[in-house]
Amino acid sequence: MAMMMMVYLLPVVLAVACLVPGVAAAQTFLYCGQTLSAFPTCLAPGVAAAQMPDNVKIGGIFEVSGSWSSEGEQAKTAAEFAIEDFNGYLREMGAGWTMSMAVEDAQGNPAIVQEKIQNLRGINVDMLVGMAFSNHIHLSKSYIDKNHILVISHAAQAENLAIDDSVFRLVPHDGNQSPAVAAAIRDAGVAVLVTVSRADTWGDGLRDGIASSFGGEVIKLIRYDAVATDFSVSVSVLDEKIRDLIDEHGADKVGVLYIGNDEFLTMIQQMKFYENVSKVRWFSTNTQANAEYFMEDPVAREFANQAAFTVTRYVASEDNEIRRALDERFVAKYNSTASPYGYAAYDSVWLLGFAILQTQSVDTETLTGAIPLVAEHMLGAAGPLTLTDEGDLASFAFDAWQFRDGTWVKYGEYDPESMTIQR
Repeated sequence: MAMMMMVYLLPVVLAVACLVPGVAAAQTFLYCGQTLSAFPTCLAPGVAAAQMPDNVKIGGIFEVSGSWSSEGEQAKTAAEFAIEDFNGYLREMGAGWTMSMAVEDAQGNPAIVQEKIQNLRGINVDMLVGMAFSNHIHLSKSYIDKNHILVISHAAQAENLAIDDSVFRLVPHDGNQSPAVAAAIRDAGVAVLVTVSRADTWGDGLRDGIASSFGGEVIKLIRYDAVATDFSVSVSVLDEKIRDLIDEHGADKVGVLYIGNDEFLTMIQQMKFYENVSKVRWFSTNTQANAEYFMEDPVAREFANQAAFTVTRYVASEDNEIRRALDERFVAKYNSTASPYGYAAYDSVWLLGFAILQTQSVDTETLTGAIPLVAEHMLGAAGPLTLTDEGDLASFAFDAWQFRDGTWVKYGEYDPESMTIQR
């Protein structure tokens, strides 16, 4: 499989710099015809590239269990496919080293994540992929910075993490998604918006961003603990508030914004005992756009139909052979194509691998300087991987989807210039 994938990955190999034959790694690199002498961004003058180990071990921290396990398991698979394919590429070019990944389960718990990071650091692993939750990065940030740990996340999108550091994100930050969600809410004719969101840096930031972009009345009603499993009290409060708002404004003018992960299924199952919650429109973000339970769970499916559940869905920038080859493997394993987060998890491994290959170094500070240059000339499963100055994916686009008659239906695209949904 790895050899077959190399054919599909040829556009990446051509788009990314290759070491100039016969020239030391620290001296000259070729980026799409442009020579970068001495590579000053990555290696200090006069410092030679370190001897490469036989095996470069990286860490992969994924939500294999916990509140986003449906996505976490598939992201782990994508990263494992990438390790396999990248090693095939290294063998083909005779690199003399391989890459391996030590996988850890974040379990949806920030305390466990920090423990996993420390354990990996204890075995000299300081390059990480995965790290899906913005809150996990936020709460581990001081340790990451102090120990010069390099992170390439496939899913963390909180806007407040858009800073120049050693954390890179192959997804656009939520400052791009917030106005798209707000546009979908306005497009539905909602005048009063009630929010239900996770109490963490991602939930707070996205809620506030959407509220700011919306322009109507916003009632920040429910803010629940990220590890909560019982939502009965919150649902009761929400049902009463919606009843009152329907009496005052009418059901067609009231909407609910939900920001969270797979725990939403538990909340939905508890809401079935209340009469008002599904009388109004519900909206959410890209995280819910890929949730399988709306198709598989009868209670969730009925709720989504009744509430005309509407989401924005992040669109990877362009189709290509790399993506199609990855999707073929996902269909064989999961009977579905990879999500944008799966594409990003796959690309994360290749981006890190190419940065190591180009610098001939496993020093994280060297790699932090190299990654933006490598990404600028790299095509992955998600399309071009050019990063912003803060290290996040630069390109973004969002479609609007609604659950109708038991299935998802795309009904528009977000236009960032007019800040509206275009049909």
